[in-house]
Amino acid sequence: MNISKSKVGTLIDEAEKELKGISETPRLDAEILLAKALDTNRFGLFTKYNEDTEVKTAELFSSFLKRRINFEPVAYITNEKEFFEDTFFVDSRVLIPRPESEFIVEKAAALLKNHEKAEVLDICCGSGCIGLSIKRASGCRLTLSDISQDALEVAEINVNRLFPGSTEISFVQSDLFSGISGKFDLITANPPYLSESDMKNFVVKELEFEPQNAFFGGKTGFEITEEILESVHNFLKSGGYFITELGFEGANFINKNYENLELTEIIKDYSGIERAAVFRKTL
Repeated sequence: MNISKSKVGTLIDEAEKELKGISETPRLDAEILLAKALDTNRFGLFTKYNEDTEVKTAELFSSFLKRRINFEPVAYITNEKEFFEDTFFVDSRVLIPRPESEFIVEKAAALLKNHEKAEVLDICCGSGCIGLSIKRASGCRLTLSDISQDALEVAEINVNRLFPGSTEISFVQSDLFSGISGKFDLITANPPYLSESDMKNFVVKELEFEPQNAFFGGKTGFEITEEILESVHNFLKSGGYFITELGFEGANFINKNYENLELTEIIKDYSGIERAAVFRKTL
């Protein structure tokens, strides 16, 4: 790419051509990366469409583009990903937030509508996007938990960005419930749920940049979810709810007879895919 005295629009057009075959959204990727290089947003980018870029800016954009051509996700290049009502910091220590996880947030907000200062636990929290979005929607007290200290460090960055000075958010490094104490009104989880075969077939290109332990759910993919479902009732208040994201098989693997848990709802996304399961503690 010619980086000398290139106009903004020209850079976008040329980058779109280079990203075809690499990305399903080549023009969008080009716009996001150039907006980052220009330290603006996409709207600001369009107001500069016919302006020349400085060589330093074009060089930075070129470096971003090379990373994207190598399949590195845009969110890791920009260190940003929009989710629900906020923009989260992300890097290769955590999974990139997916829009389908917003279904968990929306359901949680509805369940907590009449709660004042509900106690919420988000396990396998990663960047913290689900738990922090629930806090944004409900004003709950929140505990963020993950087995990965790296993930908790990213979650803490997001807490400091989105809820600076909050005394209602705590962190626990824990392998599922091993380090958790107390009982909660709501527990959420987006656990690893890919099987051995899924890892071989689906974790390619962009997905290879994301933390593999956040994908792998065991030989069948259901082992970690099953372990959570067998223990979660011990950490819920009577009448409390648990919401978990589901894997490719949807609810097919769910045993309907977990101790003190009632399956109350399967949430489907806009494509009709079973995206999350909602359980209520009965005793």
